[in-house]
Amino acid sequence: MRVDEVLRESLEPVLRDLARDGLGLPTVEDRDWVGTPEQPSATLWSRDGSGVGVSVRRSDAPFERIAAVADQVQEWAIEEYGSAGASNWPVCPRHPLTHPMRPTASEASAVWVCPTSGETVAVIGGL
Repeated sequence: MRVDEVLRESLEPVLRDLARDGLGLPTVEDRDWVGTPEQPSATLWSRDGSGVGVSVRRSDAPFERIAAVADQVQEWAIEEYGSAGASNWPVCPRHPLTHPMRPTASEASAVWVCPTSGETVAVIGGL
């Protein structure tokens, strides 16, 4: 993956979680669609040729950037794999048929939480 280092470091844990769940990874293209050095950006390409932009703010703490990217990648994954039954990625282990986990920046770490209970389930990148 050849993208801005700050964005790459933010994407890697999220893509690791996608891969661990057996979902295919997007093709990541270095594409400055935001137009400012303060906000590196890239495009995630789907198998069908559609693309979705992801970006981070350099001024955010690393854990905040990971949570922000996780939110963006989660939208891509649900759109990409929803018709194949992955419409709630990542699956909440407490409520597997109800909702996906929510990416959150919490206490200096990026985590997946149950949106119903607020319980932290895993560190992003550690599913």
